[in-house]
Amino acid sequence: TPAGGSEAVVSTQSTGYYITNNLRIAMKLLVAITLFGLVSTGEALKCIGTPAGGTEAAADQFCEMEIACLGPVFDGSVATGISDQAQECAADAAAVTACTGTCASCTEDNCNALPALTDYSCSPYTLDGETWAAGDTAVTCKKETGTHGFCKTPKTTAVAADVNKYTGQAVCMKCPEDDANCF
Repeated sequence: TPAGGSEAVVSTQSTGYYITNNLRIAMKLLVAITLFGLVSTGEALKCIGTPAGGTEAAADQFCEMEIACLGPVFDGSVATGISDQAQECAADAAAVTACTGTCASCTEDNCNALPALTDYSCSPYTLDGETWAAGDTAVTCKKETGTHGFCKTPKTTAVAADVNKYTGQAVCMKCPEDDANCF
């Protein structure tokens, strides 16, 4: 019957519209769920730090305040080779601002790892009258792995007041560029 045929056409068109419309809605829901999932499952910043008890080794941990990680920097003038800054999560923005010189701040997961260090040796110097003499017992110095280690050596123009620059850990590292008595 013509009426039945047109009903079939209307029914097919209705079904097609119904399926297409539901697919659009389903796709929108899928996109919304995916975006919500990406936003809600973001992980907090992880920093290397000493656990709250303080007796365990430093390990990665989630920071409550997702501001920055703090950590030590290389310091060849001390026996350990690193500054005394603790590996930790920054407590607030002021801690990041205060982190200068002997401290490094960063915002990537576990970016506050200790620098890799290598040992090398330098001879300390003593002043005997007006002559500088290298000592027999070398000082163990630290340098960042993959870099060149420097030792201070006094020039003949160095004076007695300079003796502390050439003994102990002070002999490690490069001479300041403006120091005319050191090379």
